[in-house]
Amino acid sequence: MSENKKVKKEIQAIDPEDVSEVIDAIVAFMGAVESSREEINKRVKYLKDSYGLSSSAVRAVATVIHKQNEEQLSEKETQIKNLLSICKG
Repeated sequence: MSENKKVKKEIQAIDPEDVSEVIDAIVAFMGAVESSREEINKRVKYLKDSYGLSSSAVRAVATVIHKQNEEQLSEKETQIKNLLSICKG
């Protein structure tokens, strides 16, 4: 049986400036997420009010397209890495 070995990570002394910068970045990302959520909701509402489209259907379609785009980017990244490995050969 294999044992689960826990590797203790060395904890550094707190660098107040670093911690402050990272927390500020987190707060900025949270604001961006909130802002994006509001914009998405506005656009979904527009399609619902203008064309009578179901909000859940609009979100479902957008989610599918988003995932397809991510998959295509992943495929392109793999193709690029393969070509680079050939070129570096």
